[in-house]
Amino acid sequence: MAAEKIVEALTGAKDKLTTLGIEEQLVSEIEWCLGSFAHDSNPEGLYEKATEAASALEAFKKENPRKVSKKLIDDLTKAAKA
Repeated sequence: MAAEKIVEALTGAKDKLTTLGIEEQLVSEIEWCLGSFAHDSNPEGLYEKATEAASALEAFKKENPRKVSKKLIDDLTKAAKA
């Protein structure tokens, strides 16, 4: 169950980062981690990238408060701690 939540949250974060056109390197790393998880079911990298994505989105939200939802950041934070 926790793995499903982090995959869902990271997929949403990846999509949002792509839409905003920021953190291209992080988007690539998230895609790689999601693919790796699908192959070996080891979620360790997903937790690390969820934390990084949450930080990146929080920083962007400070400058552009209406472009990133609080729910997305909260979902990432919760999933990273699960």
